[in-house]
Amino acid sequence: METFGSSTNKKILCVGLCNIDIIQTCATYPKEDSDQRCQSSRWQRGGNASNNCTVLANLGADCELLASFSDSAQFQFALDDLRRRRIQFAHCTFHRDTEVPLSTVWLSLATGTRTIVHSNPNLPELTVNDFAKCNLEEYGWIHFEGRRNTAEIARMIARIHRWNNEQMEGDSAKITISVELEKPRASNLELLVKGIDYVFIGKDFARYLQHEAARAAVEGIKRLHPGQYTVICPWGASDTVSQDAEGRWYSQPTYPPSVIRDSLGAGDTFVAGCIFKLFVGKSTLPEALEYASRLAGAKLAHFGFDIPGYSVQ
Repeated sequence: METFGSSTNKKILCVGLCNIDIIQTCATYPKEDSDQRCQSSRWQRGGNASNNCTVLANLGADCELLASFSDSAQFQFALDDLRRRRIQFAHCTFHRDTEVPLSTVWLSLATGTRTIVHSNPNLPELTVNDFAKCNLEEYGWIHFEGRRNTAEIARMIARIHRWNNEQMEGDSAKITISVELEKPRASNLELLVKGIDYVFIGKDFARYLQHEAARAAVEGIKRLHPGQYTVICPWGASDTVSQDAEGRWYSQPTYPPSVIRDSLGAGDTFVAGCIFKLFVGKSTLPEALEYASRLAGAKLAHFGFDIPGYSVQ
Protein backbone atom coordinates (compact mmCIF):
# COMPACT_ATOMS: atom_id res chain seq x y z
CA MET A 1 0.00 0.00 0.00
CA GLU A 2 1.35 3.43 -0.88
CA THR A 3 2.98 5.63 1.70
CA PHE A 4 4.38 9.13 1.38
CA GLY A 5 7.30 11.12 2.58
CA SER A 6 6.41 14.57 3.84
CA SER A 7 5.40 16.93 1.01
CA THR A 8 5.46 20.04 3.19
CA ASN A 9 7.89 21.68 5.55
CA LYS A 10 5.08 22.22 8.06
CA LYS A 11 4.49 19.85 10.96
CA ILE A 12 1.33 18.20 12.26
CA LEU A 13 0.69 18.95 15.95
CA CYS A 14 -1.52 16.61 17.99
CA VAL A 15 -2.80 18.02 21.29
CA GLY A 16 -4.14 15.76 24.02
CA LEU A 17 -3.23 12.85 26.27
CA CYS A 18 -0.13 10.71 26.59
CA ASN A 19 -0.41 7.74 28.95
CA ILE A 20 0.88 4.21 29.37
CA ASP A 21 -1.23 1.20 28.39
CA ILE A 22 -0.71 -2.17 30.08
CA ILE A 23 -2.25 -4.63 27.64
CA GLN A 24 -3.12 -8.27 28.22
CA THR A 25 -4.35 -10.47 25.38
CA CYS A 26 -6.77 -13.13 26.64
CA ALA A 27 -8.54 -16.04 24.97
CA THR A 28 -11.79 -14.68 26.40
CA TYR A 29 -12.72 -11.78 28.62
CA PRO A 30 -11.72 -12.63 32.24
CA LYS A 31 -14.45 -13.83 34.55
CA GLU A 32 -15.00 -11.88 37.73
CA ASP A 33 -13.07 -13.15 40.75
CA SER A 34 -11.02 -15.55 38.61
CA ASP A 35 -7.29 -16.28 38.39
CA GLN A 36 -6.09 -17.07 34.90
CA ARG A 37 -3.20 -16.59 32.49
CA CYS A 38 -3.22 -14.33 29.47
CA GLN A 39 -1.90 -15.25 26.04
CA SER A 40 0.55 -12.32 25.98
CA SER A 41 1.14 -8.93 27.57
CA ARG A 42 2.93 -5.71 26.72
CA TRP A 43 3.40 -2.09 27.70
CA GLN A 44 2.54 0.53 25.12
CA ARG A 45 2.50 4.32 25.01
CA GLY A 46 -1.12 5.37 24.61
CA GLY A 47 -3.62 8.21 24.65
CA ASN A 48 -5.56 9.39 21.60
CA ALA A 49 -3.26 12.25 20.56
CA SER A 50 -0.20 10.16 21.39
CA ASN A 51 -1.51 7.30 19.24
CA ASN A 52 -2.29 9.72 16.40
CA CYS A 53 1.36 10.76 16.46
CA THR A 54 2.54 7.15 16.42
CA VAL A 55 0.55 6.38 13.28
CA LEU A 56 1.54 9.65 11.58
CA ALA A 57 5.22 9.05 12.35
CA ASN A 58 4.99 5.49 11.01
CA LEU A 59 3.53 6.86 7.78
CA GLY A 60 6.42 9.31 7.44
CA ALA A 61 4.80 12.54 8.58
CA ASP A 62 6.70 15.18 10.54
CA CYS A 63 4.65 15.36 13.74
CA GLU A 64 4.75 16.70 17.28
CA LEU A 65 2.85 15.83 20.45
CA LEU A 66 1.68 18.42 22.97
CA ALA A 67 0.62 16.82 26.25
CA SER A 68 1.02 17.06 30.00
CA PHE A 69 3.81 14.79 31.23
CA SER A 70 4.43 13.20 34.61
CA ASP A 71 7.91 13.56 36.09
CA SER A 72 7.72 10.02 37.56
CA ALA A 73 10.32 7.38 36.76
CA GLN A 74 7.66 5.16 35.16
CA PHE A 75 6.90 7.79 32.53
CA GLN A 76 10.41 7.39 31.14
CA PHE A 77 9.01 4.44 29.16
CA ALA A 78 6.76 6.80 27.18
CA LEU A 79 9.58 9.31 26.61
CA ASP A 80 11.90 6.61 25.31
CA ASP A 81 9.26 5.42 22.86
CA LEU A 82 8.59 8.96 21.59
CA ARG A 83 12.31 9.40 20.92
CA ARG A 84 12.57 6.02 19.24
CA ARG A 85 9.76 6.90 16.85
CA ARG A 86 11.13 10.42 16.21
CA ILE A 87 8.00 12.10 17.55
CA GLN A 88 8.79 15.61 18.76
CA PHE A 89 7.64 16.70 22.22
CA ALA A 90 9.84 19.69 23.12
CA HIS A 91 6.90 21.89 24.17
CA CYS A 92 5.31 19.41 26.57
CA THR A 93 5.02 20.43 30.23
CA PHE A 94 6.41 18.19 32.98
CA HIS A 95 4.51 18.24 36.27
CA ARG A 96 6.22 17.43 39.55
CA ASP A 97 4.89 14.82 41.98
CA THR A 98 2.26 13.51 39.57
CA GLU A 99 1.31 9.96 38.72
CA VAL A 100 1.41 8.43 35.26
CA PRO A 101 -1.97 8.24 33.52
CA LEU A 102 -2.48 4.51 33.21
CA SER A 103 -4.85 2.33 31.20
CA THR A 104 -5.27 -1.37 31.89
CA VAL A 105 -6.53 -3.07 28.75
CA TRP A 106 -7.94 -6.55 28.15
CA LEU A 107 -8.04 -7.75 24.54
CA SER A 108 -10.40 -10.66 23.93
CA LEU A 109 -9.35 -12.95 21.06
CA ALA A 110 -12.79 -14.59 21.12
CA THR A 111 -14.68 -11.38 20.32
CA GLY A 112 -12.03 -8.93 19.08
CA THR A 113 -13.11 -6.41 21.72
CA ARG A 114 -11.00 -4.33 24.07
CA THR A 115 -11.98 -3.32 27.60
CA ILE A 116 -10.21 -0.33 29.14
CA VAL A 117 -9.97 0.82 32.75
CA HIS A 118 -8.31 4.23 32.95
CA SER A 119 -6.63 5.99 35.87
CA ASN A 120 -5.48 9.63 35.90
CA PRO A 121 -5.52 10.82 39.52
CA ASN A 122 -3.58 14.07 39.45
CA LEU A 123 -1.97 14.98 36.12
CA PRO A 124 -3.25 18.45 35.09
CA GLU A 125 -4.90 19.01 31.73
CA LEU A 126 -3.23 21.27 29.18
CA THR A 127 -3.83 25.01 29.33
CA VAL A 128 -3.66 27.74 26.73
CA ASN A 129 -0.40 28.85 28.39
CA ASP A 130 1.07 25.43 27.59
CA PHE A 131 -0.11 25.82 24.01
CA ALA A 132 1.41 29.30 23.78
CA LYS A 133 4.88 27.72 23.92
CA CYS A 134 4.32 26.41 20.39
CA ASN A 135 5.44 28.57 17.47
CA LEU A 136 2.48 28.45 15.09
CA GLU A 137 4.74 29.17 12.13
CA GLU A 138 5.95 25.56 12.38
CA TYR A 139 2.58 23.86 11.85
CA GLY A 140 0.29 23.24 8.90
CA TRP A 141 -2.30 21.12 10.72
CA ILE A 142 -3.23 21.10 14.43
CA HIS A 143 -5.43 18.32 15.78
CA PHE A 144 -7.14 18.43 19.18
CA GLU A 145 -8.34 15.52 21.26
CA GLY A 146 -11.57 16.69 22.88
CA ARG A 147 -11.09 16.37 26.63
CA ARG A 148 -12.44 17.82 29.89
CA ASN A 149 -10.52 21.07 29.39
CA THR A 150 -13.01 22.32 26.79
CA ALA A 151 -12.66 26.01 27.63
CA GLU A 152 -8.86 25.83 27.43
CA ILE A 153 -9.00 24.00 24.08
CA ALA A 154 -11.36 26.70 22.81
CA ARG A 155 -8.77 29.34 23.80
CA MET A 156 -6.09 27.38 21.94
CA ILE A 157 -8.30 27.27 18.85
CA ALA A 158 -8.96 31.02 19.15
CA ARG A 159 -5.20 31.57 19.20
CA ILE A 160 -4.92 29.68 15.88
CA HIS A 161 -7.80 31.73 14.43
CA ARG A 162 -5.98 34.96 15.27
CA TRP A 163 -2.86 33.58 13.60
CA ASN A 164 -4.78 32.52 10.49
CA ASN A 165 -6.49 35.91 10.25
CA GLU A 166 -3.11 37.60 10.15
CA GLN A 167 -2.10 35.62 7.06
CA MET A 168 -2.80 36.74 3.51
CA GLU A 169 -5.97 35.47 1.82
CA GLY A 170 -5.27 32.03 0.38
CA ASP A 171 -1.86 31.94 2.08
CA SER A 172 -0.52 28.41 2.49
CA ALA A 173 0.72 29.42 5.95
CA LYS A 174 -2.82 29.10 7.31
CA ILE A 175 -3.27 26.21 9.73
CA THR A 176 -5.94 23.55 9.27
CA ILE A 177 -7.71 22.71 12.55
CA SER A 178 -9.37 19.42 13.46
CA VAL A 179 -10.90 18.04 16.64
CA GLU A 180 -11.97 14.57 17.73
CA LEU A 181 -15.06 14.23 19.90
CA GLU A 182 -14.91 10.68 21.24
CA LYS A 183 -15.55 10.59 24.99
CA PRO A 184 -19.22 10.63 26.09
CA ARG A 185 -19.31 14.22 27.29
CA ALA A 186 -20.84 17.28 25.66
CA SER A 187 -19.75 20.19 27.84
CA ASN A 188 -19.64 23.41 25.78
CA LEU A 189 -19.59 21.46 22.52
CA GLU A 190 -20.15 24.62 20.52
CA LEU A 191 -16.76 25.91 21.68
CA LEU A 192 -15.00 23.02 19.94
CA VAL A 193 -16.75 23.05 16.57
CA LYS A 194 -16.84 26.80 15.96
CA GLY A 195 -14.29 27.67 13.31
CA ILE A 196 -13.00 24.09 12.98
CA ASP A 197 -12.16 22.62 9.57
CA TYR A 198 -12.66 18.92 10.41
CA VAL A 199 -14.65 17.30 13.23
CA PHE A 200 -14.27 13.57 13.93
CA ILE A 201 -17.24 12.10 15.80
CA GLY A 202 -16.75 8.87 17.77
CA LYS A 203 -19.55 6.33 18.15
CA ASP A 204 -19.57 6.57 21.96
CA PHE A 205 -19.91 10.33 21.78
CA ALA A 206 -22.66 10.09 19.16
CA ARG A 207 -24.63 7.66 21.32
CA TYR A 208 -24.20 9.97 24.30
CA LEU A 209 -26.02 12.56 22.17
CA GLN A 210 -28.79 9.97 21.52
CA HIS A 211 -27.78 9.12 17.94
CA GLU A 212 -27.82 5.48 16.86
CA ALA A 213 -26.32 5.80 13.39
CA ALA A 214 -23.47 7.72 11.80
CA ARG A 215 -25.60 9.80 9.43
CA ALA A 216 -27.93 10.82 12.25
CA ALA A 217 -24.90 11.88 14.32
CA VAL A 218 -23.54 14.02 11.48
CA GLU A 219 -26.94 15.60 10.84
CA GLY A 220 -27.39 16.24 14.55
CA ILE A 221 -24.05 18.02 14.94
CA LYS A 222 -24.63 20.15 11.84
CA ARG A 223 -28.17 20.99 12.91
CA LEU A 224 -27.10 22.13 16.39
CA HIS A 225 -23.97 23.91 15.20
CA PRO A 226 -24.23 25.02 11.54
CA GLY A 227 -21.00 25.99 9.89
CA GLN A 228 -18.55 25.48 7.05
CA TYR A 229 -16.74 22.44 8.37
CA THR A 230 -16.42 18.76 7.48
CA VAL A 231 -17.82 16.11 9.84
CA ILE A 232 -16.49 12.54 9.74
CA CYS A 233 -18.16 9.79 11.75
CA PRO A 234 -16.67 6.26 11.66
CA TRP A 235 -19.15 3.77 13.12
CA GLY A 236 -17.20 0.65 14.06
CA ALA A 237 -17.75 -2.17 11.58
CA SER A 238 -20.42 -0.11 9.76
CA ASP A 239 -19.73 2.47 7.09
CA THR A 240 -18.05 5.78 7.86
CA VAL A 241 -20.33 8.70 6.97
CA SER A 242 -19.10 12.21 6.23
CA GLN A 243 -20.49 15.56 5.13
CA ASP A 244 -18.06 18.13 3.78
CA ALA A 245 -18.14 21.89 4.26
CA GLU A 246 -20.27 22.34 1.11
CA GLY A 247 -22.89 19.83 2.30
CA ARG A 248 -21.89 16.89 0.09
CA TRP A 249 -22.37 13.44 1.63
CA TYR A 250 -19.93 10.53 1.47
CA SER A 251 -20.16 6.94 2.69
CA GLN A 252 -17.08 4.76 3.05
CA PRO A 253 -17.24 1.00 3.73
CA THR A 254 -14.92 -0.62 6.26
CA TYR A 255 -12.32 -3.31 5.54
CA PRO A 256 -12.33 -5.63 8.55
CA PRO A 257 -9.72 -8.43 8.54
CA SER A 258 -10.69 -12.08 8.69
CA VAL A 259 -9.34 -12.18 12.28
CA ILE A 260 -9.44 -9.16 14.59
CA ARG A 261 -6.39 -9.32 16.87
CA ASP A 262 -6.12 -5.83 18.36
CA SER A 263 -8.85 -3.19 18.23
CA LEU A 264 -7.09 -0.87 20.69
CA GLY A 265 -6.37 2.39 18.87
CA ALA A 266 -8.23 1.52 15.66
CA GLY A 267 -10.16 4.79 15.88
CA ASP A 268 -6.95 6.73 16.48
CA THR A 269 -5.48 5.00 13.43
CA PHE A 270 -8.45 6.06 11.30
CA VAL A 271 -8.19 9.70 12.39
CA ALA A 272 -4.44 9.80 11.77
CA GLY A 273 -4.90 8.16 8.36
CA CYS A 274 -7.40 10.85 7.33
CA ILE A 275 -5.16 13.68 8.50
CA PHE A 276 -2.15 12.15 6.78
CA LYS A 277 -3.89 11.78 3.43
CA LEU A 278 -5.53 15.20 3.54
CA PHE A 279 -2.45 17.11 4.67
CA VAL A 280 0.61 15.21 3.48
CA GLY A 281 -1.00 13.42 0.54
CA LYS A 282 -3.06 16.46 -0.54
CA SER A 283 -5.91 14.04 -1.25
CA THR A 284 -9.63 14.57 -1.67
CA LEU A 285 -11.98 13.70 1.18
CA PRO A 286 -13.19 10.46 -0.48
CA GLU A 287 -9.58 9.39 -1.05
CA ALA A 288 -8.73 10.13 2.58
CA LEU A 289 -11.73 8.17 3.88
CA GLU A 290 -10.81 5.19 1.70
CA TYR A 291 -7.18 5.24 2.84
CA ALA A 292 -8.05 5.66 6.52
CA SER A 293 -10.58 2.84 6.38
CA ARG A 294 -8.07 0.44 4.84
CA LEU A 295 -5.41 1.54 7.34
CA ALA A 296 -7.72 0.96 10.32
CA GLY A 297 -8.70 -2.44 8.92
CA ALA A 298 -5.05 -3.41 8.58
CA LYS A 299 -4.38 -2.25 12.14
CA LEU A 300 -7.14 -4.55 13.48
CA ALA A 301 -5.23 -7.54 12.12
CA HIS A 302 -1.98 -6.67 13.94
CA PHE A 303 -0.94 -6.01 17.52
CA GLY A 304 0.17 -2.43 18.13
CA PHE A 305 0.69 0.22 15.48
CA ASP A 306 3.56 -1.16 13.41
CA ILE A 307 1.37 -2.18 10.50
CA PRO A 308 3.12 -4.05 7.65
CA GLY A 309 2.92 -2.10 4.40
CA TYR A 310 2.10 1.19 6.12
CA SER A 311 5.38 2.14 7.74
CA VAL A 312 8.36 3.98 6.31
CA GLN A 313 10.57 3.07 9.26
